[in-house]
Amino acid sequence: MRLFLFFLLSVLATGFLPAEAQEKIVQEFSGTGSTTTAAFKVPNRWEVRWNARQVVSVAVMSSDGSIVAGAAGVLRGSLFVPLGGTYYFKISDGGVTASADASPSTSSTQPAASWHLQVVELAKSVSADQALTVYTPYFIVPDSAIAPHPQPAFVPPPVLTDNQIHSVVTIKGDNASGAGFLIRTPDGTFVVTHLHLVAANPNLKILTSTGEQITTVSLKGAVDRDLAMFAVQDNHYSYLPTSNELSNSISAGDQVIIPNLGKPSPVLIGSLGTLIGIGPERLDFNNHIGPRSSGAPVIEVSSGKVLAIVTAEKKIDFTDTIAQAWPANPAPGTAGIIPCFGLRWSGVQGWETFDQARFLEESLILKQFHEDSLSLDSYLNSPLPDTSPDSGNPPPPVNLSFNNNPKIMAYVTTYKQSTVSADQGQQLDSARELLFDFNSIADTGVDTLKKTTELYAYDQKWAQEELAYRVAIKKELDDMGNNLVRFNNIAQTR
Repeated sequence: MRLFLFFLLSVLATGFLPAEAQEKIVQEFSGTGSTTTAAFKVPNRWEVRWNARQVVSVAVMSSDGSIVAGAAGVLRGSLFVPLGGTYYFKISDGGVTASADASPSTSSTQPAASWHLQVVELAKSVSADQALTVYTPYFIVPDSAIAPHPQPAFVPPPVLTDNQIHSVVTIKGDNASGAGFLIRTPDGTFVVTHLHLVAANPNLKILTSTGEQITTVSLKGAVDRDLAMFAVQDNHYSYLPTSNELSNSISAGDQVIIPNLGKPSPVLIGSLGTLIGIGPERLDFNNHIGPRSSGAPVIEVSSGKVLAIVTAEKKIDFTDTIAQAWPANPAPGTAGIIPCFGLRWSGVQGWETFDQARFLEESLILKQFHEDSLSLDSYLNSPLPDTSPDSGNPPPPVNLSFNNNPKIMAYVTTYKQSTVSADQGQQLDSARELLFDFNSIADTGVDTLKKTTELYAYDQKWAQEELAYRVAIKKELDDMGNNLVRFNNIAQTR
């Protein structure tokens, strides 16, 4: 007894303890069959020890997926690893050592092996460069620890709900058709769409996804963007929730889902994506949507609330080809233009209540004004046909919209009749008269559009764009007057 007390006092005085007493169990894993464990962190000089009821293979894997060590053991085994870090284990059921791409055993001739692993921090007396396998004392796998390795629950990607699908409406008129959607706000129930779809589009009808016509009460338009809101009679339709407060909480990376509208099926498929840009008037997203999805809602997945309306960029040819090259990439032949974005109604500077008959009359005048400008432009600037017999190149596309303008065609017919069998001087006189007639078309409606203060805000902006277009046409006509021979050559080929 005296000798034992002397030994104990010596241990306490020197700080020396047996190696086993200085070991520390860092992590334990139990399971059945082949699996991959969670990652764990260990200091230098550690060992994995295992006990199994059948043969198992254990591989120590570094955080980058490479194998650090591996071995197979019957009933029990161990592996010493000198360096600490972040690791995980691959356990294989069977006698083959695990590899980086090992797959679970498919053998069904014997039950899956039950196993228990211990990650042990060794005593400091074991050197960090000591490549050895420390003796593994036998330990028993507790029956309570044997359970299948839990698999992460499968979470399906978000999809459109029935309510979101049925909130989308179709808007049809004599001159155009498109989409919108139903929303519910503290102020009532509305259909949101674009003002350009309502403009110059007589006999407008709004239809639900089931074909029921919606009764509208009033129309208001944003003063600073292409947004229209129809107040509608509620008939238990499907509505999207919206909130201005939400606009302050969204951020880039938030998931959004958009109905992908197309033909011929009315069934809507939700396109999932994320917000990639947020501005005061617009949201940019990377959802894959087709060119017919203009007017669809941009819905935040987490809240189910609608953030914006899908809007096609102006000044690009919004075709299927461009849509397929998108999202989030510049369209072919353009400089950094994304074909679609989300137009927001939060932050609208004001709303005007529209008299629909007056708005239709204004917008029809503007539409005709634009078509006259476009017709004159196509007559003056469409490429001349290549009549050379040896030309192997296909002709460039020709805009012949002037053929649909009755005023232009009447003047052109008169010019053609007057130049039959005419000499050069007579042709130039006829060309001068045709140019005078074109100037009369270019002057038509200009004074009316200059009175922009009498128009709705949307029409004011439209009128300013059309007046700028017409100024450019007038300049071209003036240039043609200074080069009558060139104008006559163009007229002879039309």
